[in-house]
Amino acid sequence: MPRDGAAAVRAGIDDAENIGWAEPDMAVLRLHRRPPPPLPMSIFGPEWAAWIEETAAAAAAPPDYVVAPLLASVSTLIGNARWAQATPGWSEPPHLWMASVGDSGSSKSPGADSLLRDVLPEIERRMLSDFPDRLQTWRVGAEIAKAHEEAWKSEVRAAEKAGKSPPQPPTPAGPEPQAPRLRQNDVTIERVATLLAAAAPKGLLIVRDELAGWISGMCSYNDAGRAFWVESFGGRPYRVERQKNPEPIIIPRLAVSVYGGVQPERLGPLLADADDGLLARILWAWPDATPFRLLRNASRATWAIDAFDRLRWLDLQPGDPAQPIMVPLAPEALPMLEEFARGAQLKQASAGGLMRSALGKARGLALRLALNLEMLWWAGAGGMAAPPTTISTKAFIAAALFLDDYALPMAERVYGDAAATTKERNAATLARWIIREKPADVYVRDLQRKVRLPGLTTAEAIHDAAKALIEADWLVEPEKGSQARRARAAYPINPRVWSAAP
Repeated sequence: MPRDGAAAVRAGIDDAENIGWAEPDMAVLRLHRRPPPPLPMSIFGPEWAAWIEETAAAAAAPPDYVVAPLLASVSTLIGNARWAQATPGWSEPPHLWMASVGDSGSSKSPGADSLLRDVLPEIERRMLSDFPDRLQTWRVGAEIAKAHEEAWKSEVRAAEKAGKSPPQPPTPAGPEPQAPRLRQNDVTIERVATLLAAAAPKGLLIVRDELAGWISGMCSYNDAGRAFWVESFGGRPYRVERQKNPEPIIIPRLAVSVYGGVQPERLGPLLADADDGLLARILWAWPDATPFRLLRNASRATWAIDAFDRLRWLDLQPGDPAQPIMVPLAPEALPMLEEFARGAQLKQASAGGLMRSALGKARGLALRLALNLEMLWWAGAGGMAAPPTTISTKAFIAAALFLDDYALPMAERVYGDAAATTKERNAATLARWIIREKPADVYVRDLQRKVRLPGLTTAEAIHDAAKALIEADWLVEPEKGSQARRARAAYPINPRVWSAAP
């Protein structure tokens, strides 16, 4: 076979010189993972679609990295104030768990910054606006209650001396009010339970920059940690017993939203744990990286703040405890929900592993997403219209489209990548290095001693990765007898790689 020098390879090889070489399989670069589905922007409505695109452009990020924190945030602000209802026996809280997947430098954090840095802090500030007055009122009432209690104690002693029945005790001041919360980074069970019981009746947004660390550390301090978080998706009553306090924490509706990021190489260990349904609750966003561009336009944070503020004012139905207001699905959308659920069941029957679990959650997620989209459209429209009292057919169709065309294919992309072997991952690492550095040949000794790519630090690992690239028609075997030792082997590179490279 004809060989060319490094300079000729870097300059590009004429098509005529490619004769005799097979077409390389470029899918090894992405571990043969499924390509990302396009984000269906139309489902967010014209106002939010424009905001998402502007925010993504300002952050030099794919719009997927804006949508993931947007949906998690919206679902928290709606919270337990509104639940989606399909039938009298089936209702769902709106809370969503969203995860952005991407390599370092893929703009996951910049995509979320407009919401997490500019919008939500202002919403939290507004949530706290009347808290100092409420706390002061409680303190005055607590002092009055304390004085009444002292007087009552004196009356009890006097009644006892006189042989009379003691008076009834005064009404206590009640628990001290807690500052309202929207977001939380400290995710210990007791802390989250305390906030949900007193400071965040609508629910919390758990924000973790590295989602894999949160999931892998759930049971570090409490063996029941993972079970607690699985429960926190359903919005059911929950009771947390405490060793240092005889009084348990009673949570009327244990429901949290989650947003975080994760790097692709962390997916394998993360998804290798036993399938308890926790990961199936997550909606993933893993777009391809976009070319970096500097734009001088900022995202319209003020517009988003005003829209989010409408959601902030949604409140629970008064009661003890306060109750969610049910938002029923429009009657004409019920057959659509039934058809969607049956379709997911059919797919589930032939699926395996985590994908099977994800399909099992699809019908509930469709109902949740429909409520979120309905409220998102209402908040973005502005004006004085009252909050929606039903989930429209349009909202359900949009939710089903998002799941069918985006969320479920994205789950297949994530779960398929997690199934890749170490050999396949190392081959992808080596292939990316070849594309980046454009060497004439792959020298095992240089890779081992000088380059030292992740996972490719031994001659054996490098040879295994090279064999995988031989199967993909990227490399060919070294010529026999050309090297004294195997560690010095040099694998020639298929010149067609350069013309096929992205």
